Amino acid sequence: MQEIPRIPGLYRTFLEKTLDSIERMDSETGTLSRLIDEAHAVHIFGFGRSGTAALAMAIRLRHFLAPERQVFWLGDGVRDPIRKDDLVILFSGSGTREEVLHFLRKAEGTGAHCVAVTGSPGSALARGARLTIVLPSIGSEVCYGGGDFELAAWTFQEVFLTMYGRSRAVPDGKITFNHV
Repeated sequence: MQEIPRIPGLYRTFLEKTLDSIERMDSETGTLSRLIDEAHAVHIFGFGRSGTAALAMAIRLRHFLAPERQVFWLGDGVRDPIRKDDLVILFSGSGTREEVLHFLRKAEGTGAHCVAVTGSPGSALARGARLTIVLPSIGSEVCYGGGDFELAAWTFQEVFLTMYGRSRAVPDGKITFNHV
């Protein structure tokens, strides 16, 4: 239990590093915003813990876009297929998870645009995406069994969606109406 007082400080430092990284993503967040605006529909996916951040993004983005445009969770069997001019946003820390790469290939095959949110800029996911958002890692010192990518991804989607909603002047009433 001697570690407990030290661990929160390491996470605090990591969150500051993550937020500093996000603050320098003007180009990437601008492109992502434009891709969302231009998409016929948005499909989002991540597997495992990465999927929790991806699912949160799908839910919140739906609050902003429905009913004019659809937002689908690719893990759901009740959704539209990926089509030309759709946007596919895929979350994977390693960028190598086969379940995620399956949807990258589907996007490529249909003419959809793909965005990778990853911790691995040289990964298959990053190489195949039109836009890659690279999040920092905490290093092996803190996250026993992982978890840093998910924390960074969750933080990214929260900051990005707050910026996106404000910049698009999405009314609170619309978000409340679409809230699930």
